[in-house]
Amino acid sequence: MTIKLYDLALSDPDVRPSPFCWRAKFALLHKGVPFETVPVPFADKEQYPNKDHGLVPILIDGDEIICDSENIYAYAEQKFEGTPLVQSSGERAACDFYNAWAASNLFPYFAPMMFVRVHAAAHEDDKAYFRKTREQRLGKTLEEAAATPGLSERIEEALQTLAAPMVRHKFLGGESANMADYNMFSIFQWLRLTTQEELFETPQAVAAWQERMLDLFDGYARNAKRVS
Repeated sequence: MTIKLYDLALSDPDVRPSPFCWRAKFALLHKGVPFETVPVPFADKEQYPNKDHGLVPILIDGDEIICDSENIYAYAEQKFEGTPLVQSSGERAACDFYNAWAASNLFPYFAPMMFVRVHAAAHEDDKAYFRKTREQRLGKTLEEAAATPGLSERIEEALQTLAAPMVRHKFLGGESANMADYNMFSIFQWLRLTTQEELFETPQAVAAWQERMLDLFDGYARNAKRVS
């Protein structure tokens, strides 16, 4: 039975930029597990296999229903053979650090710029729900949040830190990508698929790493459809 991964879609159902869904895709790709994605909207939770959870990614493997990207990581690591997503407790600790660092140094500045652009590309039936839920989170309108001074500058400052290990290493995992790379790159894939605007300047080392990530798994991420 084919594994199914439920994945957020925009107005074009083939455009799927959710960073959390990309984390789950990378986990399965890393493990070499065949899967198919199922597009679902933001608002109509009746289309979700777990309506009570109401969030994606959701993975269906036979009778198993796994919600949340972290749980999907854990499930893939335990269930499927192949290269581990992390090779040691030290790599896992590094992944936890990068997650915490991104949550405090990237997401707070990415999200205000991204939400208004995701809203613009969302299906008309999803726009009211998306606006309401995100504006509750931001405490202001999408447009006000996107106009916050200094967002690009704060991201550029953070990316100088991210560039430091990439000057010496091909991936955050060293010679090959691991969970830290997938978690971090999924943020940039969110941006890449949602808009073709250049919202900030990317350090050369980070840009080169992004190209290496796009080449993984026969260019799976590179070939993903983008908002035109």
